Amino acid sequence: MDYLIRQKNIFTDLENEIISNTVVLIAGCGGLGTNQAQILQRIGVKKIYLVDYDKIEVSNLNRQVLYSYDDINEYKVEVAKKKLNQNNLLTEIIAIKQKIDEDFEIPLDVDLVLDALDNYEARIIIEKKILEKRLPFIHGGINSMYGQITTIISESRIRIKDLISKTDNANVLSYLPVITIVASIQVEEGIKIVLGKENSLLNKILFVDLDIYSFTLVDY
Repeated sequence: MDYLIRQKNIFTDLENEIISNTVVLIAGCGGLGTNQAQILQRIGVKKIYLVDYDKIEVSNLNRQVLYSYDDINEYKVEVAKKKLNQNNLLTEIIAIKQKIDEDFEIPLDVDLVLDALDNYEARIIIEKKILEKRLPFIHGGINSMYGQITTIISESRIRIKDLISKTDNANVLSYLPVITIVASIQVEEGIKIVLGKENSLLNKILFVDLDIYSFTLVDY
């Protein structure tokens, strides 16, 4: 049976083919990354690289949806890969247990990179690498009930340094509803970018505020 049957009529035959051949790297396997991975797998992309070097802690369980109490002290990428593979879907899952630093290399077959990081040092490093390879980087950041999303490519005006003051670091408050929304929009934006859709977040920042239910799109 074709588990994508209710999705396929949303796209053209060519667009469905592009999606099914898309390779995505998720930088970070925390709240954003675990949500992104589940959505991408259900959309039916060809391959997902999961990159992280942390182990699961009890404080992760309120938002990192692939993990449970039984997984505490296990490596995130290993558990995430195991849980995703239990779905027996078509997407290949590759776990890379590595810190994103100057020594990290983006695999050659990657088409798209999703930001699921919790610090700007790593974001700046991976931004440099995606710009060198001319890959799209879909940034997402969260703090409490607030989030932001934008797309960074070599031709865009926005860079990570422009976003540092707008979201915090690894010590932010984390609330699953806004994380799930931001991760979903990041995936949607990534699909738009690989399909060449016009109404994307290039040179725009989308701010999400669940406290007052506002979505604000700002040109940059």
